Amino acid sequence: MSKSLFVNGISCALLAYLNLTPAVASNSTVVTTANSYSAQLAMNVSPSVTNAAAKLLYQGSFGPTPETLLSAQQITRQQWIAAQMRLAPSWHYPLTAQYCDDFSSPTTNIVDSKDTVSSINNNKSNNPRACLKAQESVWLEHALTAKDQLRQRVAFALSQILVVSSKEPPLAKYGDGLAWYYDLLVKHSFGNYRDLLQDVTLSPAMGVYLSMQGNRKANLKKQTFPDENYAREVMQLFSIGLYQLDISGQAILDNQGNKIPSYQQADVENLARVFTGWDLVANKRYGNRRTGRYDTFMELSPKQHDYNEKELFGQPIKAGMKADKELSASLDLLFNHPNVGPFISRQLIQRLVSSNPSPEYIKRIATVFNDNGDGVRGDLGAVVEAILLDDDAQGTTAAPALKLKEPLLNYIGFLRAFSATPKSEHYQLRQLNGTFGQGAMRADSVFNFYQSDFTPNFKANNEPLEKSNYLVTNGVESGASTAIPANQQIARVAPESQIMVDPLIIKQLSLIFKQTMSNKASFNLDLNEPLALADNSVDMLNYLDQLLLAGKMTPAFRTQLQSHLINIKGQKRQLKEAIYLIVSSADYAVQP
Repeated sequence: MSKSLFVNGISCALLAYLNLTPAVASNSTVVTTANSYSAQLAMNVSPSVTNAAAKLLYQGSFGPTPETLLSAQQITRQQWIAAQMRLAPSWHYPLTAQYCDDFSSPTTNIVDSKDTVSSINNNKSNNPRACLKAQESVWLEHALTAKDQLRQRVAFALSQILVVSSKEPPLAKYGDGLAWYYDLLVKHSFGNYRDLLQDVTLSPAMGVYLSMQGNRKANLKKQTFPDENYAREVMQLFSIGLYQLDISGQAILDNQGNKIPSYQQADVENLARVFTGWDLVANKRYGNRRTGRYDTFMELSPKQHDYNEKELFGQPIKAGMKADKELSASLDLLFNHPNVGPFISRQLIQRLVSSNPSPEYIKRIATVFNDNGDGVRGDLGAVVEAILLDDDAQGTTAAPALKLKEPLLNYIGFLRAFSATPKSEHYQLRQLNGTFGQGAMRADSVFNFYQSDFTPNFKANNEPLEKSNYLVTNGVESGASTAIPANQQIARVAPESQIMVDPLIIKQLSLIFKQTMSNKASFNLDLNEPLALADNSVDMLNYLDQLLLAGKMTPAFRTQLQSHLINIKGQKRQLKEAIYLIVSSADYAVQP
């Protein structure tokens, strides 16, 4: 393989992203053999329609397959979203429970007729480690094969906001409990954020992860006080953030130019008192984390709850109120805080469409979060639809949205493009964190795999961003020759790049190489469609361009590939090298 074609995908992708280098899509028409997927494209639709469909599928699913790409071309973007939202959810917990215990035969749906989460078993398994592997396997299986791709993609986005992780003991022993928590995200992906907050707060996995489970009221004699962990994080990370925001997600400043905190320490302390008295169902001892149930909501232990008067954001919570009513009232105060719309909207845009959404984009989506048009606040279905239908998402604006693919999603998209099937009984990728720096429910901390405002510290000229003449104002590229007031200059963030480090990049490239060029990988790829085009490198590259890059392959890259493939003997070898070089390229690292 030509060394000149080996691409350090992350470096090139970052440089392209930071410099907003436009990718030029090919306008050539696909000419193919009859009865193939590509032939249908050529006969029925133009390349621009194909590319628009591929772009949507990269934003609203884990990546296009030949079948989903063909289907998405036949309907509008809005129709595709509506159809996806009508699909029944693909649940994680029942299958996880089945995989982690061969003697378990769950048949109960995760959501019962009252739309509340049901339990299937008591998390009993002869091999707890197998349950964790099962949870990972089921997540991967759904990412690759589930029909309700939009719901699954949104659930993964929510899992990076409302973080729970196996890294916190003893959650690594309760993989089925983690899957039960994940199904809350699946359930509420198109529901209401207020309902999601309620369910997350009372979920066993979150209770254990952020130490709300087993939280005790103050004991002045022993000088012990309620744990403040969940109280702080539900405000800082799950609802309102650290600082007061305007509707476009920009920090509001006081008269001295300082950011204004969105909550005080007193709010943390009072909210921690609200979150006392909740424990695992069927627990042998209050606060024990290894004997209760992880597959049903926590229950109240009245003796451990603080029933005294409290004050949150200046609003009183009366003494003697029932614990569940008190919790509900507190979450109502958080949910109705003006920060929630822009704070949550920005993160969902980042996970689906744009690493660095413009304030205008955030404002448009936050407006929908605040009111879906029917007077409903927090409608995630309306929010997701607005994100994907926005002009920035469709690339029709002067400054289209750009997003670096998360490493794990980068690889999953590659597998989906060629309808990958596992060589073993279950879907497995070994050492996800060690290879990709991420895995579902595997974050190193509650702050996710990376920070949402992480800014890469290098540029095309290898200068730090703060020393570069490259500036961005409200998402629009500017040069040093343009006079921009200092208070309007913002750095371009690229959160995903925080885990795109050299050791992991090398492992990912190695895995891509094994999967395409050898038989040592975990999956079988279906290469029949592109192989039928391998006798014509132009047709083959057009096919791969549309499927993998949504038609954004740059002319320079196309020319290099064609020149390289001429010297490769054997059509299958040509195809495999083309796939490897595209998937490991900077073009592929940036989401269409």
